[in-house]
Amino acid sequence: MKKGELRKQELQDKMAKHILENGLQAGSLRNLAQAAGTSDRMLLHYYQDKEELMKEVLTQISDNLITILEQARTVSIPFNQLVPHLYKLIKNPVVKPYIQLWLELIARASKKEEPYLSIAKQIGDSFIHYCSELIQADDKEKEKLAPLTFIIIEGLAMLDAIDFESNIEKALNALSDFKK
Repeated sequence: MKKGELRKQELQDKMAKHILENGLQAGSLRNLAQAAGTSDRMLLHYYQDKEELMKEVLTQISDNLITILEQARTVSIPFNQLVPHLYKLIKNPVVKPYIQLWLELIARASKKEEPYLSIAKQIGDSFIHYCSELIQADDKEKEKLAPLTFIIIEGLAMLDAIDFESNIEKALNALSDFKK
């Protein structure tokens, strides 16, 4: 890797850490430059504009989460066991900041804001693919159950964000009746 590419990666790592710790609201160009230990003008030397910068930083954060999930991977398990397994993962203190950022990203994406919308779609596709690999089922069932798993985990993440534990427990208990 060239010196310029190494410097860009170093800056991007610092900005990703800053966004993960402080959220998207702390993602002004000035805040990101300060977190990276450089100037906003220097950031624009490495990135075409703020949109490109945010896209690359958020993609890196997403890739980091996928790596964490891959490390926690288990053997293929039935759908009714996979959802509680994934819920435990999103409660993990290492994963929790990613989930909080995800909820903030979704709020921006729901307004059709770029680059948040395209990044949210990319992350969603990655998570559905990840779920598909974990579900113990034939390919036809996986095609249906992976998006359903994603939707359920999203709902659980939202309920968890507002401390709705009693309803989360009811939902997880209802999964035990599901036979696939």
